[in-house]
Amino acid sequence: MRLSLFFFLAVMCCTSLAQSTYAPLNNDYQHLLERYEIKGNRLSNKLFSNIKPGFRKDLVQLTTGLEKDSLAGLSKTDLFNIAYLQNDSWEWLADSYTDSIPAAKLEQINSRKPVFRQLFVKKSDFYQFNNDDFDIHLNPIVNFSVGSDNRSVNSLYTNTRGIEIRGNFSKRLGFYTMLTENQIVYPQYVKDYAKRYDGFPYEGFTKIIDDDSTRFVTDFFSARGYITFKILKNITMQFGHDKNFIGSGIRSLILSDFSAPYLHLKTTTQVGRFQYVTIFAQTVNKQTAIAADGTERRPPKFFTFHHLSLNVTKNLNFGIFETISYGQRKVGFDINYINPIIFYRFVEGHLGSVDNSIVGADFKLNLARRFSFYGQLVLDEFNFKHFKKKGWWATKYATQLGMRYIDALNIKNLDLQLEYNVARPYTYSHNSSYSNFVHYNMPMAHPLGANFREFLINIRYQPAPRLTFTYNLMRAGHGEDINNVNYGGDILRNYNLLRPGEYNNYIGQGNKAKIRFTDISVSYMLFHNFYLDAGFQHRQVSYSKTPENLKSNIFSTGIRWNIGKRQLLF
Repeated sequence: MRLSLFFFLAVMCCTSLAQSTYAPLNNDYQHLLERYEIKGNRLSNKLFSNIKPGFRKDLVQLTTGLEKDSLAGLSKTDLFNIAYLQNDSWEWLADSYTDSIPAAKLEQINSRKPVFRQLFVKKSDFYQFNNDDFDIHLNPIVNFSVGSDNRSVNSLYTNTRGIEIRGNFSKRLGFYTMLTENQIVYPQYVKDYAKRYDGFPYEGFTKIIDDDSTRFVTDFFSARGYITFKILKNITMQFGHDKNFIGSGIRSLILSDFSAPYLHLKTTTQVGRFQYVTIFAQTVNKQTAIAADGTERRPPKFFTFHHLSLNVTKNLNFGIFETISYGQRKVGFDINYINPIIFYRFVEGHLGSVDNSIVGADFKLNLARRFSFYGQLVLDEFNFKHFKKKGWWATKYATQLGMRYIDALNIKNLDLQLEYNVARPYTYSHNSSYSNFVHYNMPMAHPLGANFREFLINIRYQPAPRLTFTYNLMRAGHGEDINNVNYGGDILRNYNLLRPGEYNNYIGQGNKAKIRFTDISVSYMLFHNFYLDAGFQHRQVSYSKTPENLKSNIFSTGIRWNIGKRQLLF
């Protein structure tokens, strides 16, 4: 049984209901979404912001509602940002008005001087075509940057070119595709990470065209593509290769976008204050080698995911989730996990399986149009009998607590975010590479894997509509392996092999790496989605049991067009 079968069955049931594609999944978009939800002083029963990405249509409705809120206290910069979000998804703006789009909005959307009468007719689109039956938006993707790293002999650079296409058929079937071709020389700390785990953050298959330790040039395609449709008024489906992010924080301990895109079928059911998300996904087990003669592909692995979210009050959201990671069955996807409304832990026990079951909860509380408090709890394995004994290795959990403070100290568009994350040793790992919470050798939750404590600060200041300063501070302690002993930080390793002991395990055990990371950047939007960037990063890592003291000073400058920044904060 393959995921494609589920897709075709769903399409057969598809009815003619309006359907949007998803908004971009990047830090800038996530920040604006969270900021304007807080400003609005009410959680949306359509756009559940802890499940990302959200639909473009729902995001536009959030912004138009905020414009009508006299208590929101929107600044000139806020109005610019709202216009940016609306322009970026202008095809859904008409749905927010009972009559036609106001003339002021049309002026906001339309270009004053289209190129050759066909290009840049709308400010946000290189090319677009729209009528009652068909809607398409085509945009180039460009990311050129150069930089330096004191730990690298050669210069850093990024050379990304690509294309992004989205649209819909009669607003009933949405589609999206993105393809980029990339050559990148990463900073040395990213190269070290890639060599350690045999994979690159956010990406799948990559070619190393120059394996010299001083260059380590990577060449790869990056692609995503999916369709969206409704099978009932309250049920939306997505099928294709894409990513998801669960939570309101800088990190997600439940499911993040740190690994490569993966094939999945996602259903989203929304009824009143409830939202229920299910994901049936196929990932890649890169830890199993391809046959020497090249006749076999990387073997697939799978995960299924449920998340139930409730807006308890107008400002309090609470959610629970469960996920199962497992290897390939004789027929591929295990049909026992198709049931979207059963408790997976029961199914796993009923089958007598050894699949990796993870459960947990998350919450968000917005207050006074200024503050947002959020958190996550992940339970990978928990046994009260052993919990009484100090440091049982399989007491595996992760927690997150965070806070946003917007317009901090009464300074408009100065936003502060604080976050604390912790994960016990061996969390997310398993006794089989088919069942660990890993895709293409990259963690599907936190970049550090497990066995860490982390404190983060993010400050964003937008003193003028087109100008943004960003400051990130990371302080972390990560227990790494030494002398081949498995201390629980590397979630690719089998947790039954080479452990130091059954008890007395603790967070940071092993060769503890103290990571101090500062990231300062500035971006200027020259025109819609075209940015001039400059940044500086200082990263220092020292170890408790080895003499290394690695210091990186990284400078970079570049341009971006229709693509978000690569977040390499780890």
